[in-house]
Amino acid sequence: MNWEKFISDRFYQSSNFQGKYLGVLSMIGMGVGCFAMLVSISVMNGFETLVHQKLKGVEGDIRILGATNEKDLSVIKGVKDIMPFMERKGIIEGNDFKRVALIKAIDETKMANFYDINIQGNIPQLGQIVIGKDLAYRLGKDVGDILYIYSPIDQAVGLSLPFKNKLEISGIFSTKILDYDERLVFITLKDGQNTFKRKFEFDGYDIRTENENGDIVKAELENKLGSEHFIFTWDDLNKSLVNAMKMERLGTMVVLCLIFLVAAFNLAANLTLISIQKMKEVGVIRAMGAPINSIYKIIILLGLKRAGIGLLFGFLTGIVLILIQNHFNLIPLPSNVYFIDSLPMVIYMSDILIILAVSILFILIASLSSGRKLITVNINESIQWVK
Repeated sequence: MNWEKFISDRFYQSSNFQGKYLGVLSMIGMGVGCFAMLVSISVMNGFETLVHQKLKGVEGDIRILGATNEKDLSVIKGVKDIMPFMERKGIIEGNDFKRVALIKAIDETKMANFYDINIQGNIPQLGQIVIGKDLAYRLGKDVGDILYIYSPIDQAVGLSLPFKNKLEISGIFSTKILDYDERLVFITLKDGQNTFKRKFEFDGYDIRTENENGDIVKAELENKLGSEHFIFTWDDLNKSLVNAMKMERLGTMVVLCLIFLVAAFNLAANLTLISIQKMKEVGVIRAMGAPINSIYKIIILLGLKRAGIGLLFGFLTGIVLILIQNHFNLIPLPSNVYFIDSLPMVIYMSDILIILAVSILFILIASLSSGRKLITVNINESIQWVK
């Protein structure tokens, strides 16, 4: 048997009677900290995943700006669907109300397969338009009503009135993400060519990939198309949102680490009390030739056993809660406020490893700091120590 572990176990058994409550507090603190961090990070991951899916459902995974051949794109490994588009900010007019919106002309034959959008009505055909729910509400329009769209930048120079394209609302979509429902509309490519009179070719292509890793497909596209094309992944186009989510995750972890810090103080106080009580025994062990590293090892094992029970309980409780929520959706959300009806939870192995590493690091720091008292005291003084 490892003698350091044997002595650590004996110290642990005696500490159940002396300093019991400090030990319980350190267990509870580590358990609560691990549980809170697991649940918080999983909820943030869940919302982040849903936001990614929703936004990618409207925009696609990769965007290519510049003229190219669609056949050249289709042979790239990882490319699943391709959507040519033309877009321009223009004016949406209805019932004497005007709104500025992003008018996006797309291939209507591919819209159903490419975009993951909930549309009330039908996909736009020639002479039709699909608008967002918030925009329809502000304009007082519904499916079957008439709207006028025009692009001021595409109007002829002179005193002539701007050309207004008369379109029927074929459908109304709802994403409940950011301001897409108010600022985005879809029309056919033919209507786009009639509206954007100064455009003579596609602005680019949105691409849907076969897997989650768009960077690999982006690298393949850059090798195929060269530097004359601008290629962006979804993360590139929404860099501010992605960075904000990363900062929010980091801030959450830093704040929740305060729970570990409080638990570490309790653990350090408990181990310091044990160290003082066992000063004479440790002095005898050192006099028998035990190296300093072995003394540190005894204290670290004691700290891991003392706080590790709470850490393990909090970890298992958090994992079980995440699995139950993902399977049974026990925690609801108001559907009139959020775009989902239950709390999303997603946990990754990297997050689990980081949380475990942080918690164990606090235990090690608390153990090493409290064990210094055993090392700094002279051996003769340790043997003659009176409790």
